[in-house]
Amino acid sequence: MAKSIKKNFIYNLIYQIVMLVSPLALTPYISRVLGPDGVGLYSYADSMASYFIIFAILGTTTFGQRAISYVQEEKEARSRAFWEIFLLRAMTSVVTLGFYIGYTFLFARENLIITLLLSLNILNVAFDISWFFQGMEEFGKTVLRNILFRLACIIATFIFVREADDLILYVIFITASGALGSLSLWLYMPKYLVKVGGLNPFRDIRSIFFLFVPTIAVQIYTVLDKSMIGWFSDGYNENGYYEQAEKVIKLALTVITALGIVMIPRIASTYKSGDMERVRYYIYNSYRYVWMMAIPIMFGLLSIADVFTPVYYGAGYDKCAILLPILSLLSIFIGLSNVNGMQYFVPIGKENILTLTVIVGAVINFVFNLIFIPLWASVGACIASAIAEFFVTLTGFIYIWKTKQFPIRPVFTCSWRYWVAGIVMGGALFGLKYCMPTALWSLIVLIASGAAIYFVMLLILRDPFLFDLIKKGIGLFRRNKQPAPAEGPADAAEPSATAEDSTPSEDSAAEEPAPAGE
Repeated sequence: MAKSIKKNFIYNLIYQIVMLVSPLALTPYISRVLGPDGVGLYSYADSMASYFIIFAILGTTTFGQRAISYVQEEKEARSRAFWEIFLLRAMTSVVTLGFYIGYTFLFARENLIITLLLSLNILNVAFDISWFFQGMEEFGKTVLRNILFRLACIIATFIFVREADDLILYVIFITASGALGSLSLWLYMPKYLVKVGGLNPFRDIRSIFFLFVPTIAVQIYTVLDKSMIGWFSDGYNENGYYEQAEKVIKLALTVITALGIVMIPRIASTYKSGDMERVRYYIYNSYRYVWMMAIPIMFGLLSIADVFTPVYYGAGYDKCAILLPILSLLSIFIGLSNVNGMQYFVPIGKENILTLTVIVGAVINFVFNLIFIPLWASVGACIASAIAEFFVTLTGFIYIWKTKQFPIRPVFTCSWRYWVAGIVMGGALFGLKYCMPTALWSLIVLIASGAAIYFVMLLILRDPFLFDLIKKGIGLFRRNKQPAPAEGPADAAEPSATAEDSTPSEDSAAEEPAPAGE
C-alpha cells in the first residue's frame, strides 16, 4: 500500500520540530536563568558526549531506514533486518558507554555529574527505533509520544529550574524526555515483527561502516567547533553564545531538511524499481522546496538579528546578533547538500560520494576553525562552518555535473522568484525595524510582515511551486476522508514533489524541471 508523502512530510516535520522546539522554546528562559556560562557548560559537555554517541550509532540510522524501506511489505525480511540492526546498536552502545564512563572519570571530573547524566543519551541509542518507522514510512507513530514527553520536559523545567545551580535538573529533564520517548515506541513493535532465527548483526557491517565514515566527518564540523571554542576560550561564555545562536539555525534547518527523512525511503524504493525518471522528478522538486524555504529564512535573519537577539535571549547575549547572520547562510548550503547527499546519494547507493563531500567539509572546517577560533572565538567558528558547508554543497554538485547524473542548471534557474521575493522582503524588514522599538510585539510584527511580504511576492511572480502547494492543500481538504491514491502524479506531487510542471507558467518550459529530468 502506497504511503502519502504529504502526510509523512507533515508528520516528520512535526517530529523534527518537537525535537528542537523543546530546548528552543526554553531558550529565553534558560538564557536568563543559567546565563551564558551555564548554557556554555552544557553545550561543551554535550559536544564531548556526542563524539561517543556517533560510535554507538555507527552508521545504523541511515542504513536501517533504507534497509527497512526495501522490505516494507515482507514481514519476515523486515523482522530479520530490524533485529540484526537492533542487536548491533545494542552492542556498540554498551561498548561505547564503557569508554565514555572511563573518559568521564579520567578527564571530566570537574563536571562529573553533568557528564555522567549525558551518558543516558548513549544508552538511548540502543533503544531508539525511530529509524524503523521512518523506513516503514509511518512517521505518525513517533509524533504524539515525542510531543507529550517534550511538553513534560518543558513544564518540568519551568517549574523546577529556577537558578544557575539547577543546571543538573535541566540536563536530567532533557535526557530523560528523549529516553522515555524512545522506549515508548516499543509498544507498537509486536504487530510489525515475527519470530526469526539465525540472526547475524554483522551481516551488513561493511555498508554500515561506509555510512559511519561520513557521520564522523559531519561530527567534526557540527560538534568539533563547540569543543574547540571551549579549548581556546576562557570560561564557557563563547560556547553559550554559539549554542544559543545555533539553536535558532537548527530549527530553521529542521523545516528545510525534514523533507530528506521522508524522501530517503521513497526514493530508495523508487530507485530499486528502476524508475529513474521518477527519482529525478522527486529530486528536482526537493531542490525547489529548499529554495522556497531557505531564502526567506536567510534574508529574515540578516535583516532582524539585531532586534531578535535582545528580545529573545535577553541581556548578555549581544554577540548572537553577529552570529545569526553568518549562520543564516547555512540554511541554503545545508538545504542543498541535504538533497544531494541524503536524498540522492544515499538512496541510490552512492554513500562513498556522500563520504567524500563531508570529508571535504570536515577538513576545511577543521583548518578554518584552527585559524579563526583563536582570533574571533564563536564568530570564527561561524565563519568556518559557513565556508565548510559551501564546499560540501559545491563538491556534491561537481560530482553530479561531471558524471551527468542529471542536469543541474534547472536546480538553480528555478530559484529566481525566491531570490526576488526574499530580497524585497529583506529590504522591507530592514527599513521597518527602524520605525519600531525593540520589544516582543515589534519582533512578532516583523516576522509576520516578512512572511506576508514573501508570500505576496511569490503570488505576484506566479510561482508554480506555490500555486501547486495551494492546489494540493485545497484538494487534501476536499478528499480528506477518501483513501489515498496509488503511487502516481497526484500523490507524488506533494510537499516533496509538489510543483508538477503541468502548472501553467509563462516561462515554465524554460526553467521548470520536468519529471523526465530533462
